[in-house]
Amino acid sequence: MKLDLRKIYRFDPIERTGGELPKGGDIYWECTDCSTVVSSVSHLPANCECGNLSGGQGVVNVKSPEKVTPLKGKLR
Repeated sequence: MKLDLRKIYRFDPIERTGGELPKGGDIYWECTDCSTVVSSVSHLPANCECGNLSGGQGVVNVKSPEKVTPLKGKLR
């Protein structure tokens, strides 16, 4: 089952600090190749369509960090 997080949250881009991707309960990552949004600390199995982001159990693996935009999410 694929869940479009854009229907639940409003996202605003945020800056990377020190070149690393920020993580947190309200931080999401968008893959710039396929535009899929994944939680930075996903506890449920999640991945983007192209395979750049994949994770679950609180950990997300990133193949190409330069193709990821960090976002701050707020409920609509």
